[in-house]
Amino acid sequence: MALSTGEAIPDAYRLKAHDLVLALLAVAFAAFSLAWPRTGSLVLGGAAVPRGYPMAALYLCIAALSLLVPFLASRLSARARDRGRLASALDFLRTYYPQAFIALFFTDAILLSAQALGGVPHDAFFESADRAIFGFQPAREFSRALGSQAWINEIMFGVYFAYFPFMITAVWIPYFKGDRAEGERQLFTVCALVAVVCTWYVFFRVEGPKYWLPDLRKAWYDGIEGGLFVALFKRSLATATLSGAAFPSTHVILTLTTLALAFRNDRRYFAAYLPLAALILCSTVYIRAHWASDILGGILVAIFLAPLFYRHYEVADRLAARLSGRLARAPKP
Repeated sequence: MALSTGEAIPDAYRLKAHDLVLALLAVAFAAFSLAWPRTGSLVLGGAAVPRGYPMAALYLCIAALSLLVPFLASRLSARARDRGRLASALDFLRTYYPQAFIALFFTDAILLSAQALGGVPHDAFFESADRAIFGFQPAREFSRALGSQAWINEIMFGVYFAYFPFMITAVWIPYFKGDRAEGERQLFTVCALVAVVCTWYVFFRVEGPKYWLPDLRKAWYDGIEGGLFVALFKRSLATATLSGAAFPSTHVILTLTTLALAFRNDRRYFAAYLPLAALILCSTVYIRAHWASDILGGILVAIFLAPLFYRHYEVADRLAARLSGRLARAPKP
């Protein structure tokens, strides 16, 4: 990465833009966890303690890791220098390790949203907005119209899960094509989007139609027939609560951002991703996870915020380079 501010900095101390995003988000969530610690309880030393306190400690550890990972990675790479595949794997992990924490932040944003600002949901506005825009409730009528077809259910629930590998692997394409700088730019874009929307979810709680509408909450997914993915979705919701992070839809934001990046990376990937992306957007309403207006909000965020982060990557990376310089000049024990 040709930055004059970073050329004189030892590789061991060269932070990247995505490292800074992860560090800032982790510090913010540590503060949120201390402010609203009662997101559950954990048993430590035989005593139940509010979950937020150990989570705050975990987030501070993640923040420290994001600042130390260049140093740790360089040490490990030096030891693996003569083992090409191992060195390549370590280099890949050093770049893309922030993706391992996305689910943690998203899940905790949901739990924190039930505590922050009284946990007041804003679903009434979005339910009314959907009826005003469409004249009916899409989250109810879409699946009602097609839900008797088990194969349609399986496709819709399946592509909802397909979002995760779709979103994660797309930013790997430049890296494996030999353009590491572009891969880091794209990773920063995704990480910055996740940081913004997860922080937003903490303070703007929207549960989604399957939790908010009494008839959908009562019916749940009983009678929805399908195969592997329908069964997997039902089992996952039996042990996890996913209400509170509906607006704007992360599925929509990151799917459209991924699609745009795939177009930039290789038109062949774009052609393969396009029909999948269209189905993912439809599935968010079909499986009753989102209001249709959540989809519109996600589209607007993807259109305006994702390009903003992509274009201003160099600003964040120069900041990381300056911070790297300070770490390099810090007194060593």
